Amino acid sequence: MRQLIGLLCYAIGLTAVAQDVSSLYLRNLQQASGSEQTRLLEPPVLEHPIDENEYIVGAGDFFSIFVGSDVDKNHQLMVLPEGLLVIPDVGDVEVAGKTLKEVKEAIVKKLKSTYYSENIYVSLVRLRTFRVSVTGAIETPRLVNVNGLDRLSDAIIRAGGFIEPSTSFNKSDDTDEQNRNMASPTKSSKLSEEELKELKQNAASKRNVLIKRRDGSILRVDHLKFELAGDLEENPFLLDGDVIVIPTVQEQAGKVSISGAVRTPNTFEYAQDDRVLDLLELSHGFTTDADSSKIYIARFLGNSNRAQEIVLDIDWSDSNYVEQVMNTRLQPDDRIFVRRVPQFHEKRTVEIRGEVNYPGEYALLKNPTRLTELIETAGGFTEDAALNAAHVVRRSFEERKDAEFERLELMTAQEMSRQEKVYFRERARELKGLVSTDFVALFENGEDNYDITLEDQDLVVVPKKDHTVNVVGHVKQPGLVPYLPNLDAAYYIENAGGYNIRAWKKKVRVQRAGTGVLLSAKNTTVEMGDTIFVPEKLENENLIRDILLITVQLATVVVLIIQTNIYASSGTQ
Repeated sequence: MRQLIGLLCYAIGLTAVAQDVSSLYLRNLQQASGSEQTRLLEPPVLEHPIDENEYIVGAGDFFSIFVGSDVDKNHQLMVLPEGLLVIPDVGDVEVAGKTLKEVKEAIVKKLKSTYYSENIYVSLVRLRTFRVSVTGAIETPRLVNVNGLDRLSDAIIRAGGFIEPSTSFNKSDDTDEQNRNMASPTKSSKLSEEELKELKQNAASKRNVLIKRRDGSILRVDHLKFELAGDLEENPFLLDGDVIVIPTVQEQAGKVSISGAVRTPNTFEYAQDDRVLDLLELSHGFTTDADSSKIYIARFLGNSNRAQEIVLDIDWSDSNYVEQVMNTRLQPDDRIFVRRVPQFHEKRTVEIRGEVNYPGEYALLKNPTRLTELIETAGGFTEDAALNAAHVVRRSFEERKDAEFERLELMTAQEMSRQEKVYFRERARELKGLVSTDFVALFENGEDNYDITLEDQDLVVVPKKDHTVNVVGHVKQPGLVPYLPNLDAAYYIENAGGYNIRAWKKKVRVQRAGTGVLLSAKNTTVEMGDTIFVPEKLENENLIRDILLITVQLATVVVLIIQTNIYASSGTQ
């Protein structure tokens, strides 16, 4: 009995050792297989996981097949050029041209006919490589290598890209141009009109790319829509045997354009079956201020120069009607217009600076907005506000050009007529955009006629009180003189030391602090912050006075001579 138990234990030990050896062998085999797989299989660059319903299997694809834990039943197999996948001890499965999902289902079905395992796994582990032909208006027409996940754009890039109208002279940096001139010194670096015309005629038509499939079908692709709008349907996956044909732009086929309230207005080559939706996608859609309730199409009548307007009304609450409008077919030379909503979200603001409690920018929330309303919104005036110097500037007026003033700026004083000099002087002195109003009359006297309507970008300036009057010019002590109310210029001139010997008393002027207007000093009450100008007496004024004095003296002499002659004549008689 003891011997029997010993033999049983020995057998169990041998079984355990065998299992350990088998497991070790299986791990080593898997590691070796994994190492070989890592060496052979370079991971493809994927834009997203492979879609089993889209990927088409073909010759050269590698599959990994696992059936349970039996190493002998695990394989890595390649689809043969005939389109068959041959599974050892099972048979072949026809897989070429089928989707990945269909191939997996067919392999599993074939394996279950031989093995009774529920643990069957089929995976695509390596993508096939095949060749497609790229011809037409391409930089380097040729056969290019692609894989099962490459798209049309990949083949075009590998063939050098589309021929552009300006390919030959877009690359003309200084170095390249010098090299071309050295290589061909007799040829001008500038292209002739004939060469430019030829380049334009040979340019690629991105909107009419053709893909000829091995089954005889032809796929027409608007590749420009992929470039501008990211439409992947216009950048399809490639299949074995594809022939890509890039036609040239056909100028005679006409153009279509879209303008107005779209994000990228442009003119495009006409493509067969163009729709309104296609041009909206190419132009990146409506802008925020678009009036999308209507789309206007200008269409020529036959071969004439006369055109008609087609108005497409869009009810966005009716999805079926919207789809119908968007699918409206276009014709060559059609022009689409999208209008903007007038004054859409117009951002109207004004700015107030200076002596108010809350200076800054304010939105004009209603039309009209009065000056008094703005001051109230800004918290009213501070105690230091100089209302007599406050003013409003219409900054939109500052941008207006004065052609006459600009003309006179280019002339010398000697070239100007007297009238031109006066015009130039007055326009040079003015504060551009100054709005006529009176803050004192409005806010202290309640005269509502000065309560002006504010406009977008207006600037309201409320200076701080300046308790002085500035006396400049030909006085003995020019400078600032303390302000006292209700006094004229004579008081301030006297407090500035009085006139000096060169002062021109008759031409004394007072400039208002708020408006800059010059007033005669005679009978003018000086206000806080005003400036008094005392000009220099001109030399020719003395000359004129001397001439007048001599003229009077001569006239007196003439009168005396005439009177003497009269008396002499009377005595003779």
